[in-house]
Amino acid sequence: MRWLRILSQLVRADFLERTRRYSFLITLGVMLFVGYSAVPPVESGMLTVDLGDIRGIYNSAWIGGVVALLSSMLLSIPGFYLVKDTIARDRETGVGQIIATTPLSKHLYTLGKTVSNLFFLVAIVGMVVLAAGATQFIRDEVLYLDVWGLVAPFLFAALPTLALVAAVAVLFETIPFLRGGLGNIIYFAFYIVTIIISLSGATFNNQGLIEQPINDLFGAAVIGASMGQAAHTAFPDQKLDFGVGYTPAKGTIQTFHWEGVAWTSDIIMGRLLWVGVALGIGLLAALFFDRFDPARSKPKTLKRNGIVTRMLDWFHSLRFPRLDLRRYVAFPRIPLPPFGQMLLAELRLTLKGLKWWWYLIALGLIIAGLKPSDAEAQRGLLLAAWIWPVLVWSKLGVRENQYNTGAVVFSAPKSLRRQFPAIWLTGVIVTALAGSGVGISLLMAGEWSHLLAWGVAALFIPTLALTLGVWSGSSKFFEALYVVWWYIGPVSGLATLDFMGLSSEAISRSLPIVYLGGTVLLLGLAAVGRARQIRC
Repeated sequence: MRWLRILSQLVRADFLERTRRYSFLITLGVMLFVGYSAVPPVESGMLTVDLGDIRGIYNSAWIGGVVALLSSMLLSIPGFYLVKDTIARDRETGVGQIIATTPLSKHLYTLGKTVSNLFFLVAIVGMVVLAAGATQFIRDEVLYLDVWGLVAPFLFAALPTLALVAAVAVLFETIPFLRGGLGNIIYFAFYIVTIIISLSGATFNNQGLIEQPINDLFGAAVIGASMGQAAHTAFPDQKLDFGVGYTPAKGTIQTFHWEGVAWTSDIIMGRLLWVGVALGIGLLAALFFDRFDPARSKPKTLKRNGIVTRMLDWFHSLRFPRLDLRRYVAFPRIPLPPFGQMLLAELRLTLKGLKWWWYLIALGLIIAGLKPSDAEAQRGLLLAAWIWPVLVWSKLGVRENQYNTGAVVFSAPKSLRRQFPAIWLTGVIVTALAGSGVGISLLMAGEWSHLLAWGVAALFIPTLALTLGVWSGSSKFFEALYVVWWYIGPVSGLATLDFMGLSSEAISRSLPIVYLGGTVLLLGLAAVGRARQIRC
């Protein structure tokens, strides 16, 4: 069993290296909050799994099912971003070159990375389980803790999903064009499609019960069907519904007793099927893995002997005069103060590497936002405008760690007072420009409360990115957290997390002022983190 010993050592080393990062502690804190908030207080009038203003009593089975279902859905996004760096880290640190000289096979390496990713996500889910158990006693409806009823949904619903996430992350790292930001965007689109299929693929009868639950990726149909049957038994004359999300109840919330899913062998085997698929993907990744061979990572020269190329040879042979306006027109150089020069340099570094089509889409969103439209269209445009630069924001505060330039940058005089504000203002400028179309429309329409919320969001987003970047040292954590926050808050309409102020409830509760205070706090934390980096 030599291969098993090698696999266990690979998994152990990778797991220990990850759990020693600040980003791991931050992720645990966020997931503890998610596990707590997934079970709203009784008096709040909110539901996370809605059966038509009906919910189960807060016993171990209901809390375990709800939190496991939400963890399966929500952790699939940040979990992917958090683990999609395991091969890249070996490549950057030079460990990959050492591994390449060993007899470790490609299949065993990619499988080990898949298992390592899964163990890392399991550690996070373990903290969520503890938070869910504590929440049961905090909500104080049922004080008897059924350990199996609490843990079983995590074992059979959440873990198979996270196993697939772990495997897909390894697969994306082995395919060159999916390693970077494009792969992150493609995965998010894939996630949205999977959510839609999972929640719409089941067959419902006239009373809203799931008749034929499918073995969807998240386990939503299996858990939803069991909840629906118990609710129908308690309220046989009421038409049910099934929805997942933080939504307010339309009327009085009624409760029923749910003992949990009857985990039969057929259901368990169906869920384990996803684990098998994950292992298959982990092995499939070995076909694309270059084994850290630099020759395979170089772009191949295309053969230019095609028919179209030969037909256009005459055009390429033409020589057109080069018009250099600088030879005939003297463009004035605008003198900038030292801070202005640093701000311009930071802006260039932040936007460096973006393709022309990125600017074209950003410009299209700005122009579309300038056109007068209804509130719903403006909401959609602002949502699109402030998700498009997510890969730009994620660079804030991590460039020194990414390119190992910290020793040079932090040794400069007054780095905290000069370079740090320039980085922050760069993020604010990018955010304000990306959403400037909608911002100008709000200004012209005189919607001052929404304009205030727009301005606060333009400050909050880059500040959050800078703070997480400084303390975690990686762009992945912001990418993961922001996408989830953007989806749960502004997109889904949860007022508490609506940092853009798109919902009327967020405006009426003066949440933009709250987020403005949070921005100041985050900026202070970022400054403390940067000062710590300079001292070290």
